[in-house]
Amino acid sequence: MGHKHWTPREIKYVAEKALLDSTNAVVNVKQMAKYLKRSTGAVNNQVLRLRKEGILPPIEREKSIDFNNKPYSEHAIKRIEFMLKNGSTVQEIADSLGKSKRAIESLLSRLRGKGTIDSHKHRYWKAHEEEYLISYIEFDENGFTNNVDALANFLNRSVSSVTAKINKMRQSGAIKIQPDLTKTSVKAKKVHEQFNNKRFAGYERKVPVVVNTPSKVEVVQVVLTVTVGAKGEEIHQYWTFDGKLLAENKKLTEGNQ
Repeated sequence: MGHKHWTPREIKYVAEKALLDSTNAVVNVKQMAKYLKRSTGAVNNQVLRLRKEGILPPIEREKSIDFNNKPYSEHAIKRIEFMLKNGSTVQEIADSLGKSKRAIESLLSRLRGKGTIDSHKHRYWKAHEEEYLISYIEFDENGFTNNVDALANFLNRSVSSVTAKINKMRQSGAIKIQPDLTKTSVKAKKVHEQFNNKRFAGYERKVPVVVNTPSKVEVVQVVLTVTVGAKGEEIHQYWTFDGKLLAENKKLTEGNQ
């Protein structure tokens, strides 16, 4: 079997999405390979071609960051800030920079002390927090998370932060269950139904209009409105132009008969 031909779109993706460390080594080869459905070896070969063509910079080993003997480069700090903002753990940051977890923890502590990094704004995720999410996350019948509020409350994090972390863990495969995007979450559906129930509650309590034999027939223009009640029935209402209800009729739809 021959090698799979690289399309211009795939080559552009690698050139634009490659994340470089201080030595210009690409640190997200596995992620790009997963997205492109290619092997890491194939992606590494494409990276080499892009370096030869001058699209990606060459490797510069002399710029390797030594946190013990060299000052922290602006590049290193920006990279760490970026990873923290995107919910990376200390171990993930350490792995991407080729350093120990303890070295990164020490670096973060000093940066927070100097005010370089806001500990609240860039609060990173710890391993035990990820384990808690995996153990206690709950899904509805369509695969959507239905206890984000409870998870956020327990972890003392914002709902948006927990939601972003869940999405990232789904992408990495740490959380296996994926939502069915062709459907709506059960929670959202219930909220919508509650809203409609409140909206049409007044119509449900109305006494049906009794139509007697008319003593007078008059041709008038009316406004017909058709709404759907809480039980799925169609409600037909006939109004005058000045807002007076003339008649109302309810009938079940085909799916609710």
